[in-house]
Amino acid sequence: MRKVHTTSVTQRVVPEVSPSRQTQAFPNSTSGTNTGVTPEDMLSFLNSNTFSTYQSNSSSPSTLFGKDVGLAVSALTHESWMYGAQGHNRRLAFLGRRALKTYLSLYFFAALNQAERSETIPEHEVRFLRNTLSSPHGVDRYLRTQDLGDHVGRALQLEKVMRWQPAAVCTCYLTQNLDSSAGTQQSGLFKVRGTCVEAITGAIYHGRVCRIVTDNQGAQVAQQFFHSRIMPNLDTLLKEAPESIRQEISQTSQKATEALQQSP
Repeated sequence: MRKVHTTSVTQRVVPEVSPSRQTQAFPNSTSGTNTGVTPEDMLSFLNSNTFSTYQSNSSSPSTLFGKDVGLAVSALTHESWMYGAQGHNRRLAFLGRRALKTYLSLYFFAALNQAERSETIPEHEVRFLRNTLSSPHGVDRYLRTQDLGDHVGRALQLEKVMRWQPAAVCTCYLTQNLDSSAGTQQSGLFKVRGTCVEAITGAIYHGRVCRIVTDNQGAQVAQQFFHSRIMPNLDTLLKEAPESIRQEISQTSQKATEALQQSP
């Protein structure tokens, strides 16, 4: 009988790192994970006047997120945080992305309708609107998650309160410069921040619809928030749009900001 020799293979055992030890690598808010931010801090941030001018003038006035701590936490918690074990904002972001595309599309349709009725608007501006709406990805290209995080999320300062886990440890943490080019590529800050922008939009729509089922207030407030705080910071759109459309975006933003102060 032929003798078979077996060779033992020594497997290298890599010790597991508990979530608590992983988060110790980024102990404060400048690291990007915001381990010290409480749910109450998140709610207070989203209800602050610096975040939105929303103020209800109804018989029972409320702030943008009211007392809904759970909704605020869901909107600002990325699925990278604690491996999603404590909930995350994926579903709200899914809803928010569709709301954002709807609101921007409606804005373009309204602008095109007005431009086609006017005899003073140059043809190249009408052509810009037509091409944007007719292209399969014409509206989407202005709402890329990465760009939302780079410009809109930065303007909203979401990195102060959002919960997330960087994709990799990099030298940006030593210099505390998360918004540097190297830092964002390695950590994924822009994408995470953009996802939070989408989730917040979805949360405003979803949360207010749940509280007031008898009307369309959630969609109305979410659209006003889009016009007020998101559309003026769509950098790619502002770079490519004709001057008159940029001016119209600025005016629409101002009107929406004032409307939020007198919401139903």
